[in-house]
Amino acid sequence: MAKPLSLTLGLSANPRTMALFDGTVQPEGINLTCRSQFSEGYDNTGARHRWILEGKIPGGECSTSSFILARNRSIPMKILPVFLSRGFRHRCILCPATSTMESPSDLGGKKVTVHRYNATTSVWVRGLIQNEYGVHPSEMDWYVAEPDVGEEGRRPKPEGVRVQFIAPPRTREHAIELVEEEKIDAALEPYPSLAEYLRLRRLFPDHLQEEAAYFRKAQVIPIIHSVALREEVVDENPWVVGSLLKAFRQARALEEKYMKDGQKREAQWYREVIGEDPFSYRLDDCARKSMETLIEYQLQQQLLDKKPVLENIFFPESLTL
Repeated sequence: MAKPLSLTLGLSANPRTMALFDGTVQPEGINLTCRSQFSEGYDNTGARHRWILEGKIPGGECSTSSFILARNRSIPMKILPVFLSRGFRHRCILCPATSTMESPSDLGGKKVTVHRYNATTSVWVRGLIQNEYGVHPSEMDWYVAEPDVGEEGRRPKPEGVRVQFIAPPRTREHAIELVEEEKIDAALEPYPSLAEYLRLRRLFPDHLQEEAAYFRKAQVIPIIHSVALREEVVDENPWVVGSLLKAFRQARALEEKYMKDGQKREAQWYREVIGEDPFSYRLDDCARKSMETLIEYQLQQQLLDKKPVLENIFFPESLTL
């Protein structure tokens, strides 16, 4: 019997992955190590993306926007159609509880913080603000807590767009504090816990209604994180793609076992709005349109110089399994 392949992946520990973390699901032929800790606090997520794209670990759950930018400069990685973080972004626009703003159309002339300018949530929400509410990124002042990942951090920002770091300490937690103190007008952040902060509120009082209407109109569920892997791993072990894809699907099928009550209610709401499995690990019509929309937003925001061929960023065999 062949010796199992040892493989370390950086993943967020959540209901969709917990069966991999605790060993309930084990990918065939792989001795899998799941690593979730790379830094402290909210910065842990950005640190994980850096480790993956810098090749410090063979792969894992990566910012889809950062991956596409890195792939466009020929980084030797591809992704599987395993979208571990996927969901509507209207809920990610937060402002001080005392703010008089009522709509994203009120963000013109305001100070806005994002953790990284090219982070996937940032790209999606800027796209929404521009295309659905008519406010161009150049009409806001951007304050970031983290540098962009890899070589993208050295790329000049689009002409006319003003981006600067927040004052020290340059952490996402401090950026949120600045919003609470009304020194910054809004934050585009994906963490559900922020909606419970007494000095913050979501810009949309009924974000679920807005998100359901958006889906009916656009047929898009924003893809945030995808599973990326070094090409050399697959070149040496072509069977790895099928093994991992099967394991991620098995783990996801067990997610309800690990869900808290609030997560179960959220999952039920998604099923009601979408009418089908909203998180299928396949490049189906909805996932394809979601990826194409993300790429359109990257081009529109001048983060990408050329449009990639969508199929070329995936391992080909992963699209047929």
